[in-house]
Amino acid sequence: MTNKEVADILERVGQVLEIRGENPFKARAYYSAARTIENLGEDINRTVSEGALSDIPGFGEALTKKVTELVTTGRMGYLDEIMEPLPEGILTLLKIPDVGPKKVRVFYDSLGIGSIDELEEAASDGRLAKLAGMGEKSQAGILDGIRLYRRYQGRRLLSDALGPAEHVLREIKKIAGVKRASLAGSIRRRLETIGDIDILAASDDAPGVVRAFTELDGVERVPAAGDTKGTVIFAPGIQIDLRVVEDRSYAAARHYFTGSKEHNIHMRRLAVEHGWKLNEYGLFDGDTMLPARDEEALFAHFVMEAIPPELRENTGEIEAALRGKLPDLVETKNVRGLVHIHSSWSDGKMSLQELGRQIKRRGFTYFVLSDHSKAVTIANGLTESRVRRQWEEVARVQEHLSRFRIFRSIEVDIMRDGSLDYDDSLLSQFDCSIAAVHSGFAMSSQEMTARIIKAVSNPYVDILAHPTGRLLLQREPYAVDIEAVLQACADNDVAVEISAHPLRLDLDWRYVKAAKDIGAKFVVSLDAHDPEDLDYLAFGVGVARKGWLEKADVLNCLTAQQFAKRLSDRRRGL
Repeated sequence: MTNKEVADILERVGQVLEIRGENPFKARAYYSAARTIENLGEDINRTVSEGALSDIPGFGEALTKKVTELVTTGRMGYLDEIMEPLPEGILTLLKIPDVGPKKVRVFYDSLGIGSIDELEEAASDGRLAKLAGMGEKSQAGILDGIRLYRRYQGRRLLSDALGPAEHVLREIKKIAGVKRASLAGSIRRRLETIGDIDILAASDDAPGVVRAFTELDGVERVPAAGDTKGTVIFAPGIQIDLRVVEDRSYAAARHYFTGSKEHNIHMRRLAVEHGWKLNEYGLFDGDTMLPARDEEALFAHFVMEAIPPELRENTGEIEAALRGKLPDLVETKNVRGLVHIHSSWSDGKMSLQELGRQIKRRGFTYFVLSDHSKAVTIANGLTESRVRRQWEEVARVQEHLSRFRIFRSIEVDIMRDGSLDYDDSLLSQFDCSIAAVHSGFAMSSQEMTARIIKAVSNPYVDILAHPTGRLLLQREPYAVDIEAVLQACADNDVAVEISAHPLRLDLDWRYVKAAKDIGAKFVVSLDAHDPEDLDYLAFGVGVARKGWLEKADVLNCLTAQQFAKRLSDRRRGL
């Protein structure tokens, strides 16, 4: 099991204990253990095998025994025990936005609600509003949350799907007779949320490969298995589809099964214009298959550039490839510094010293420290006096980091009227200011648009963070005229953030290309709070690539010196 899988189970134990009304300290111990395992810094399997689990602070005899059982057997008897008296579907209620264990307990104890269907029925007939602490507004919010859940049911974050997908792909490559294999479908195109996982393999023994695939460790169920394709449900509940083709068909099949549907239709139409036929088996001139060892060779038959998977959404990539005008897409290795980093001064988990050490160890040459400003009290936002003290610590830490720079920045709050919660005299002393909306999401589109445009018109705002406020699978974007906001950013030379955090991936890639076309610049940032957040950069770069961005479009591809000059030149020029 991975550290995250173990942490998720411990988190679930804490949630069940809360739902059952057990001692809150007991639930808190499991939540704490979950965070500890998630941030452990070493493989939990190794820790358990070496008998070192009890050396971790907070892990007494009982907890050590339970985690050891979980890691070695894949199950925790204690979780089964405490779940037994509860309805089978009660934990699905936690998938509804703003519904936590305490609310689930109230719903269950008061109305016997143990499933999303029962919750929806109680909200629809008004019973939910009559519960203590609820009311009509909360009831309406629950119904909106249920609609959101049903809309995305069966989908998961790219970050949650990628690990299992890559693990199964590695196992498939080990199967006897497999010549080559790769991911396909939406996960290869790096869509932000994923339904099923598609994998393609080449082999002369398709039935044998499919059979071995259905017998892999971790397979929970086999809904279908044929001669050339199979479907399994892989722990934890992810559907994975395998298609096996002859090696000579692999390039065409890889193109076909990567999609998108609209891209494939356009390519098939292009083939017809040449008098050819293109499908998953190959590119044919009559009955003759035109040879293509890989996708590059397949595209070459059309006298066009090879189109990167991320661009295959039929948004002009085919026309650009035919003209030889595809962008030279940004790569993760191009990024020189990390932007939008929270420390323990606000709601981050790491000290400035630890951040410097961790980020430098990952090969970056700077980071943009961006703790919360004073309005976000729930995140321990910095008052003006604390800002001054933080700067003193930045100076001390900086002295011990050679060839590395910490930029003094702030995630400044955009108030309801579009003003900022620090005055310009303080903002002018930061190296960089990142403006963001953290409240008032229910404003009208006209009000929200005016609010953000006023903020980005401030000469000391350098970056607009999470521009639409979405949380994938949890919260829809707030109502805003995003085109008008992006135009205001371009007009004021304010960079637009692409948040690499898998829960956000905001700005949506569908708007990134449009923003580039009007001259906007970008940062691919992390909005990092935890150590694991420092490793999310590739997800943001994936969004940038889907939005046609090149290295020159992304400001944190600059060196520390260039980045500093860009910030200072911008402020002098306004």
